[in-house]
Amino acid sequence: MADTLETTTDSERATEALAAAWASVARPGSVLLLQGILGAGKTVFARGFVRGMGQPGLVVTSPTFTLMNPYPDGRLPVYHFDLYRLGDSGELSAIGAEEFLDGAGVALVEWPQRGGDLLPPDHLLIDMDPVPEHPRRRRLRMTAMGPRSREMLDAFRRTMGATSRG
Repeated sequence: MADTLETTTDSERATEALAAAWASVARPGSVLLLQGILGAGKTVFARGFVRGMGQPGLVVTSPTFTLMNPYPDGRLPVYHFDLYRLGDSGELSAIGAEEFLDGAGVALVEWPQRGGDLLPPDHLLIDMDPVPEHPRRRRLRMTAMGPRSREMLDAFRRTMGATSRG
């Protein structure tokens, strides 16, 4: 059974702060799938997460053409994937993604629906949606899909004093 938490952020800074809070509870092998339309804030979330891992001044961009950007120097290594231009999941396998998706670091995956069966079943799915009437506001629905991600969601709730919905 999935466990879900919903929240709304009012700015890029607030989305980055939320992501930094997730970074504080991430453990080796955590996988966060960032899903949403173009402009939903997936890369903003990734930037906040990487900076929250202890790399505050780092420039974080979407790895649209390289598929993966590694950020090895924080509390845990972060592997930021962008699967938007992925032709098929075989390309993901060709770069050895399995090693990064269940390794000593944390994987952030934008456009996860293109990853197919290579993505682990235990992951945190973060659906991000712009709020039409408020252009800077984002609605985030975070769903734990498995025991490891559920532990991370529980730790996040304790950290944020949040309550669940769904």
